Amino acid sequence: MKKVLLASTILAMSATVAAAEMTLSGSGVMGLDYNDGAAVGSDKTTTLMETYITFTGAGETDGGLSFGMKATMAQFSTDAPTYVDDGTTLFISGAFGTLTYGDVSEADEVATLSDIGLTGIGTDNVAEALSGDSNGGVAHNVNYTYATGALSFSASANIGDTTAVAKNDSMAVGVKYTFGDYYVGLGYNATDIANAIGARDGNTTSLFAGGSFGAVAVKAMYSDFSADAGAAADLSAWGLTADYKMDALTLSLAYSDNDLVGNTKASYGLGAAYDLGGGASVKGGVGSVNGTTRAQVGVSMSF
Repeated sequence: MKKVLLASTILAMSATVAAAEMTLSGSGVMGLDYNDGAAVGSDKTTTLMETYITFTGAGETDGGLSFGMKATMAQFSTDAPTYVDDGTTLFISGAFGTLTYGDVSEADEVATLSDIGLTGIGTDNVAEALSGDSNGGVAHNVNYTYATGALSFSASANIGDTTAVAKNDSMAVGVKYTFGDYYVGLGYNATDIANAIGARDGNTTSLFAGGSFGAVAVKAMYSDFSADAGAAADLSAWGLTADYKMDALTLSLAYSDNDLVGNTKASYGLGAAYDLGGGASVKGGVGSVNGTTRAQVGVSMSF
């Protein structure tokens, strides 16, 4: 009976793929994670495994409008009982730009930083603590993007709360200009936490810049947070990453810091990745995140 059901499911999926122009892709990582700040009694070194299955659909109307969807299912450990939704979006696009619903990016995150390690030890999170929905911010569910030539503009918001208890408002805008191998960007996020004073109750302005200089690629960002009256203190966050590519080998360096309460030390890390070909890479990294030694090593693969 199970074989019959499986065969029927595969046939149904195949028909759907043909009709809706669906594609299926996947990725995963396996390795080891070291955390010197693990809870007392817990192992500092643990296995690391994540798998992702992504469904992508695309279509076009008779009038030339493009539309589509993307849904990712993920498992985040070796003993995960089932796959969970790791982000689903639906969009429509035309000469007017692209309108996307679902698990969208906040528009002020014009150009995020890369992390160190396999899944990441967290150096980028320190620099990005005041942008997007990080550190108590509000996740957005609608994004509009328009691009013309080297200039792109985005606006996003959290529209419609499902409960009357915590009606948090948040909107963001961002603009990015690319010239050759370089870019600059500006992002703005305004968040109002309705029934509690939070670390992100206020406005954040972020600056971004980056580019490639031969074999070296550099990214930098700086965020300045202005708290609403009676909310948390004004804060700032910043970070820098650099990658040096030499044939199949890429070396990475990261440095970041912020003024949040509890963050007492700058974070930094050094990473390496070697492309094995065929979609597989060996990756590793070691660093310090707010004074805690972190390290990861393993294999990343895509299908």
